[in-house]
Amino acid sequence: MGPPRTTRDGRWAMRTLRIGGEADMTGLELDNGARASTRPTESRALVLTGPRSLELQELPVPEPSDDGALLRVEACGLCGTDHEMFTGRLAARTPMVPGHETIGVLEEVGAALAERWDVAVGDRVAVECFRSCGACDPCASGTYRRCTSHGLRTAYGLSPMDVDPMLSGGWAEHHWLAPDSMLIPVPDGTDPVDAT
Repeated sequence: MGPPRTTRDGRWAMRTLRIGGEADMTGLELDNGARASTRPTESRALVLTGPRSLELQELPVPEPSDDGALLRVEACGLCGTDHEMFTGRLAARTPMVPGHETIGVLEEVGAALAERWDVAVGDRVAVECFRSCGACDPCASGTYRRCTSHGLRTAYGLSPMDVDPMLSGGWAEHHWLAPDSMLIPVPDGTDPVDAT
């Protein structure tokens, strides 16, 4: 992994986790020589099953929908919160897919979300771990972390697998995005590790 990097102000940079590297999504070659896109039905994910217990599991990828999106994870930062959940110092509702500092490329985007988020397949984005209904008082005032519909209960990389979507953390090859997700564009040419 090499020595830790430091930021410009001398702080230690966060370690970044990559699972699976670059995924080949080019698909099958058709009789006419064209390439058909293949869609994964499962995604490998590191699942926190209890303190100091991570398991590599195959999780189902949700079916395409007009109000969902599939992100191919390029990198996910390893935060102090992840370490505290792993060690058990911070109680975590398990099993869960950790990772709440996710960078990736959109592989599928439902039409409604593409318009709402102003994104397209192939865009590189960072995922805000908190979801926002956009309608409650906290969301309207900009404190979406206190959303009355979501908050910590549905936060990506912090919620258990019994809260939809199950594939909701960055320690996986893919990350399913719900309609109330918030995305931040990541410029082309930016290394995904640096973007975390």
